[in-house]
Amino acid sequence: MASKSDLLPRSTRRLLRQGRHVTASPCPICARSSLAARPRSSPRLQNRSQAGWPRLLSTSTNPRTELQNTLLELQKQSPNLINISRLQLALQGLRQDAGNEIIRVAILGLANGTEADATAARVLHALLADPLQEVQPWEKELENRDGSKPLIVRVGPPRNHAVSLEIEKEVGLDEMHISCPELDAYNLEFLLMGVDVPYGAPGETTIQTLEDAVLVPTVDIPSANDRVSPISTPVHQALLVADGLMGAVNVSALPVSETDESISAVVQMEGVTKEQLQASFDVVDVSLAEKGLGLFRQGPQNAMDYERLWFSSNVPTLLKWLKDGAKPGAADETKPAVRRLIASTLQNTSSQIQLVEARKLSKALTLHSDDPAVAALNKRLTDWAQNAHAELQDELDLAFKGRRWRKLGWWKLFWRVDDVAMLTNEMLGQRFMPTAEQELVYLTGRIAQLGGSSPEYPQPKSSLDATESRKLGSGEHAPPLAATSSYSLPKWPGHIAFTRRYLQNETVPALQSLAQKLVIQSLGTSGITTSLAALLYMSSFASTIYEAGAVAALGIVYSLGRLQKRWDAARNFWEGEVREEGRKAVRGAEESVAVVLESNGSNGTTGVEEMKKLQNTKELIAKAEDALARMK
Repeated sequence: MASKSDLLPRSTRRLLRQGRHVTASPCPICARSSLAARPRSSPRLQNRSQAGWPRLLSTSTNPRTELQNTLLELQKQSPNLINISRLQLALQGLRQDAGNEIIRVAILGLANGTEADATAARVLHALLADPLQEVQPWEKELENRDGSKPLIVRVGPPRNHAVSLEIEKEVGLDEMHISCPELDAYNLEFLLMGVDVPYGAPGETTIQTLEDAVLVPTVDIPSANDRVSPISTPVHQALLVADGLMGAVNVSALPVSETDESISAVVQMEGVTKEQLQASFDVVDVSLAEKGLGLFRQGPQNAMDYERLWFSSNVPTLLKWLKDGAKPGAADETKPAVRRLIASTLQNTSSQIQLVEARKLSKALTLHSDDPAVAALNKRLTDWAQNAHAELQDELDLAFKGRRWRKLGWWKLFWRVDDVAMLTNEMLGQRFMPTAEQELVYLTGRIAQLGGSSPEYPQPKSSLDATESRKLGSGEHAPPLAATSSYSLPKWPGHIAFTRRYLQNETVPALQSLAQKLVIQSLGTSGITTSLAALLYMSSFASTIYEAGAVAALGIVYSLGRLQKRWDAARNFWEGEVREEGRKAVRGAEESVAVVLESNGSNGTTGVEEMKKLQNTKELIAKAEDALARMK
């Protein structure tokens, strides 16, 4: 019998997971999986857990818990911007032990007038069949079942029986439990069904449309009065199965190759290889795999023929794709399929936010108000944005072609390394849109004059850090602004000023530090090789001074070449970052003013509140991405 110290932490974790699994899920497969995976604990352990021991576990946070809480907050705050079905599947994976998550894979037959559903079933059979055993009952059930009905296949070690076909009364879905030695350890679930994919000419179907149709397929669940209810069933990975030449044409029109490894496509064609078609999708011949399987089951003397037919069918490529998504890189590490699901969900949410912002900006710029003053200010805002972009491009072109920037050439870095921060700060202070910032203040003054009061403009997130410590050019931290003076946010969009402050306080010290590091490395390498050349000459290993000089010259040339390469790359990167941050600042200020003008035109403050809500959603996405990067 296990001791108390060995038993209690494990049972406590089980109880915590049990409390999470009972959360309602819109997906019938999730509900079924949760009930099947719920652990059983004794009443005595439950009473002890309720006595206060879970508090000890809750005090320690980790990136996995932080990511789960952030996703829940994201679901609560912006349910219209995020795919709830995929988010629920991601949360279900995070509630499971790292490295032991259930990976759900959809085997989808493309509805294109061919026998795609039957072909998808044959592909699934080829992936799960065990050649070391005789024909199993589930193989006959899979072959004879109605292909028009969705099927759930759970793969795992055998329980009291090797296989079972069950009809789940609650959800009305066929369900199989199969043991496959090749895949038992991967904790896989398969969803076999047909799917309708929005086709079009090459390039018309977007990646977002394909993911919505394939990674969140809809299952029709029978309900009362001979009706069906469509329910979304999200999956981690999806395999599109097509048949014949027509299927290859339909698959080639889909942007499968542009997506990540979550979506793969395969076409069943006998006697044809992927190289012959020059296709971006995989081509398999399931008949070869079935023939090899039958030969091996007749006797081990056919092992060579089985191996030849098995690899000729190209089915092992699909098996590798399954294992790559369901196998963690190390013990207690999150499976790659779960990571891709979370990353894709966050990326799609960011895309939705950008789309909403673009629509709001377009609506604000084209707002037709009865008040001619508001229309005139909209025209002024459009002119300001155009002039600001032009000034940004022209002034930065002058700055990066000017005398100050030429002083920071790689060969001048030895005597100007301490001037990097001073020269770059001067460039930013004089060339980073000073006129656009002044005209923006004048424009906001006209808006305040129109409304009779100073409106509240949405500020960039960096403005919230203004009351915290600031980093100086030397790398030291200055005291907070609130401690030195009476500080308050500006009464106009502060995007340009805060972007300039970010570049001066964050990127310039990094550039200064890199310059000093490169100079020290270059001098150190040159000094070492020169000393080595002197030792060679003095120890008579080098017969002449020219041989010793060649060693010193080699070290000097190498060190200078490395200095030139890395410093030029750093200069180009910093130049690109300044330009990009400037464009973001202009666009942010334009959106902020447009929101206020829209509110003035509609006599409300809804636009400002929506902008704040979108900004909060952006912060949650950034927080979730950071936690995902730190999570094992």
